[in-house]
Amino acid sequence: MDFTDPTTLGVLVAAVVGLITILLIVLKSLRSSNKNRVLFVGLMDSGKTTIFTQLSQKEAEYPTTTRTFTSMVENKITLRIKDKEREIIDYPGNDRLRQKLIDLIHSRSLLRIVFVVDSAAFSKNARDVAELFYLVALENTDKVPILIACHKQDLSLAKTEKVIRNSLEKEIGFINKSRAAALIGTDGSDEKRATLTDTGVDFSWEDLKKQEVSFVTTSSYSADFGVHEIASFVRA
Repeated sequence: MDFTDPTTLGVLVAAVVGLITILLIVLKSLRSSNKNRVLFVGLMDSGKTTIFTQLSQKEAEYPTTTRTFTSMVENKITLRIKDKEREIIDYPGNDRLRQKLIDLIHSRSLLRIVFVVDSAAFSKNARDVAELFYLVALENTDKVPILIACHKQDLSLAKTEKVIRNSLEKEIGFINKSRAAALIGTDGSDEKRATLTDTGVDFSWEDLKKQEVSFVTTSSYSADFGVHEIASFVRA
């Protein structure tokens, strides 16, 4: 074989490119098939565990009779979906457990994230909710889809999805600016902390171009809202 012949070289290059493309497709397929975890995350008392329990039932009841308790360990169930097993993880909201949360988000088996917000307590917790979401989105390097569930919509003090969306956008912008302006060390370096967006300025949801984020309104005590959309997201 004459390797100096342009035609021969062209064929070889095309063959190598083809093999690399096939290899990448196979690796991506294998990686996708190993993704089987759905992570529920949110502040304490946001309603994660109640939703988690309802999803484990064949048919959710309204109002739910489930009674839950604050825990320092995650709850797990395995659901059979489309002939495949899917592990649902209800992660505690205690901020002392954030490092393990980051490890879970970095897990190659993570498929989706459900971020639960207590809509009734949102006014007093807006900053804390924004900081937790910022952490989750920033560490979500694989860009798995995130569903923000504006929960407890049956309560009279519950904020609407629009209010929560706009308030989070504003709070995340403040966090973005703060992180962009902060130095990593005390050595006078200009190196910046990692930020959710490249600009480090005012934030809008459109800035997350490669990140799928959606909002739903839910309730464990009212069938008018229900947890149906969460169930569909988990099973998709």
